[in-house]
Amino acid sequence: MYNLPQPPYILIAVGLLMSLSSGVVFAKLIKQLVQDWSENPATCNIETMRGLTLQIPYLGTASGALIFLSSSLQLFGFTNLVAYSICLPLTLGTGLVVWIQLTKILDKMERGIKEEN
Repeated sequence: MYNLPQPPYILIAVGLLMSLSSGVVFAKLIKQLVQDWSENPATCNIETMRGLTLQIPYLGTASGALIFLSSSLQLFGFTNLVAYSICLPLTLGTGLVVWIQLTKILDKMERGIKEEN
């Protein structure tokens, strides 16, 4: 008799909670940085916005999404290797596109600061 391995229900919950909590932190940081910038654009440094301040919660969100998606695929009988092989490029691609868009928005903010000065 062939026994299928149990799906990683705990990893589904961990990935979801990790992604949601990191996403909330990321959103609050973006709101705070934009508020600081709008109040005093001359003293706000756009480069620090792109630094580890935003990268760590963003990577936490992406990592949580990867764990959640791949664990969810395992519910349908996919092996670890197949599930992560599908979800890793999907998560990396989506995360890269979103990060590029965020960088473009920050560049526009920075150009707005330089045009005012």
